[in-house]
Amino acid sequence: MTFDLRLDHLGLATTNLESARRAYERLGFTLSTRSMHAGSTEAGGSVVPWGSGNHCAMFENGYFELLGLVDANLPSNVKQMVARYEGLHIVALECASADETYKLALSAGVAAKEPITLERDASFGIDDSTTRRAAFRNVYLDPVEYPEGRFILIEHRTPDVLWQRHLLEHANGAVGLEAVYLVSANVTDTVRRFTALFGQPRQVGDAQQFVLPRGSLWVASEKTMRAAAPVYESAPVHSVAAASIRVKSLPILERLLNENSVRFSRGTTFCGTKPCVWVGSAEAEHAVLQFIDS
Repeated sequence: MTFDLRLDHLGLATTNLESARRAYERLGFTLSTRSMHAGSTEAGGSVVPWGSGNHCAMFENGYFELLGLVDANLPSNVKQMVARYEGLHIVALECASADETYKLALSAGVAAKEPITLERDASFGIDDSTTRRAAFRNVYLDPVEYPEGRFILIEHRTPDVLWQRHLLEHANGAVGLEAVYLVSANVTDTVRRFTALFGQPRQVGDAQQFVLPRGSLWVASEKTMRAAAPVYESAPVHSVAAASIRVKSLPILERLLNENSVRFSRGTTFCGTKPCVWVGSAEAEHAVLQFIDS
């Protein structure tokens, strides 16, 4: 019994979506026009407006979502996230069928909730001349059993609406979502719970890596994460600790960051063999970003 799950997108939850938009454009990302969410609040329920909106940085592989609470009077998953902390929360894994994946999850003893439908209107075309409906079918992992983040097994029903060609070019050279870093106070327990979904991890130094058909998921202690990413300094390390993004060229990325007065640090990946660039939470709206050369 195996799951075919691929790293799809990571989501940053914020109370100030406009501030996040400005920050990520300064980092060199091309962002989609703001899109407001709608969805069902329970399995089988009707789709209603939600109080959250987003901007997305779309890559050839995966994407990065800026998710903001816009109207606190309407339903939104963002409320619980920002009450915990502002920063990276969502770890979405693509599946071919939410309904079949849910059945598989139950058979494997994975605590998951029944699939629900999520929709949003998205601007379409290079000049935003039209609007199309983006549709998803989501299975959420139980947050009690998987408290490290907001884990979603996502079925894309309208991928053409999201992956528009003009959105894939970024001034910083971003081409793909590479990995997500999770920090746990009990690495052994976290790894045990995720093994049912991802299979056995491999030990890399003091960290554990789940290699997926696309992308990877790392689990490490706070001590290991702080040692790897010098940008933390005195900043808190969240449970969804960092996002790793592939770029065409680290020198081109560094030149853009310098031009935009963005502070960054050079480092190496967990395996210690590849150079990377780290950007801290003060520059990336409560998130920590790692950039590696493709």
